Amino acid sequence: MAFLGASSHFQRQVTRPDGMASGSQQIMLQQGDMFVLMTLFVFLIFEVLQGPLRYYLSSMGGVVLAYVPKGLMLLALVALVVRVLWKLRLDKTVLATGAVFALFVLVGIYYTHRISQPLMGVFALMPMLFGVVAEPAISRFGERILPYAIALWLCVAIGVGYNYFHTMPWTGFSYQLGDAEVEVSRDWTYFGVERIAGFARASFEAAMQLLVLGLVCSVLLRNRALAFSVWVATGVLIAITTTKTTLGLYFVLTILLPLLVPRAAPGVIKRTVGRVAPFVLALIGVLLPASTQFSKIGSSFANQDSGTLLVSFGMRLAQMWPDTFTMIFKHGSMLLGRGLGGIGAAQKIFEPDFYSPADNVYLYLYATFGVLALAIIWAFTRALSRLKFAGNRMATLFWFLGISILMEGWTVSCVEGGTTAIAAGLTAAFSIRLTKGGYFRRKKVVSAGLAESIQCP
Repeated sequence: MAFLGASSHFQRQVTRPDGMASGSQQIMLQQGDMFVLMTLFVFLIFEVLQGPLRYYLSSMGGVVLAYVPKGLMLLALVALVVRVLWKLRLDKTVLATGAVFALFVLVGIYYTHRISQPLMGVFALMPMLFGVVAEPAISRFGERILPYAIALWLCVAIGVGYNYFHTMPWTGFSYQLGDAEVEVSRDWTYFGVERIAGFARASFEAAMQLLVLGLVCSVLLRNRALAFSVWVATGVLIAITTTKTTLGLYFVLTILLPLLVPRAAPGVIKRTVGRVAPFVLALIGVLLPASTQFSKIGSSFANQDSGTLLVSFGMRLAQMWPDTFTMIFKHGSMLLGRGLGGIGAAQKIFEPDFYSPADNVYLYLYATFGVLALAIIWAFTRALSRLKFAGNRMATLFWFLGISILMEGWTVSCVEGGTTAIAAGLTAAFSIRLTKGGYFRRKKVVSAGLAESIQCP
């Protein structure tokens, strides 16, 4: 595999305290990085091609193979956690994170009256958790992720473009898996206009895949004309999917991206934007669902017959978010939420009568972790605000990905997705590691890691 085969000839580089590469020396990936990168790439291939893969695998009776990437991800996650526990000294952040997950598994067991649902809740968060653990390997791989991001972006772009002119055979198709009916690709319209999903399972998934991958390509491409072309094409394709939140996010990022150009704005403006924007977006994300406890403004444009483009947003304000709060307060706790598995994918399987997708990552976190969600949101936002978004290219990329998660999270529970969950995990790990010194005691690990794993060719 080209993705892994070049590892023995990578350019060596000295690892700086921020975990990024410096200089023009050659680098070699550490032990285990190749498997992590392979798992991540295979998972993302399956994500962007879920429609045709599930359709044809189910036709051949091999639909179980569609879950192989998550199996690899689970194996990699367990192996990496065991390796970390065995070789490194954990700091307080790691221990606190483990304790929080253990506590809210217990909370989930208490409120759902079963152990399987909280465990399924943890499983639903696995792509995000894998992103957290895989971040060091991605940082060491650095800008070499670009060709793979381009290949994945092209897959999504071709799928959406083709689907615009032709109906895909997997649209509306579903299959049985045990007692559950699994939808391969959602067949739906918006005011009579088909919502284009391409090779993805839904139009909003295709839109976010385009945005995340287009962002990676546009930030890392050094040819400005090519980067600009990719970004413009990304916007056009997102518009085709009719995903309004992602399109709005695209326009916000389009305003911010020119700040990367040297002398495009005074340094004080760039620093202010870099520090303030994450907090503004997070505050709006928290207030949107919270406002439904005090105001009924959403009902004014939630009517399907109103013809407004904000119908789906109004339905969240008028129904989805208030009902989710009611579910939390009646079948959980105002202080502790409902614990892991108490909302989202796990709830859909075990508690279909209570099911809520949340449609807001901040509300999802509150349902899962209670008031502790505010501390989680604060930690992520604060770490993101400290990244120098107009400096190192990888730091810039993760700042923009973080901004995307914070804003997309207004109407999507990003942490349970595929591409968005991976992006959220990677961004959280990268940002917190750079601003806090890492999940592990890296000052002691860096020199030992270089001596142990970086060999001269």
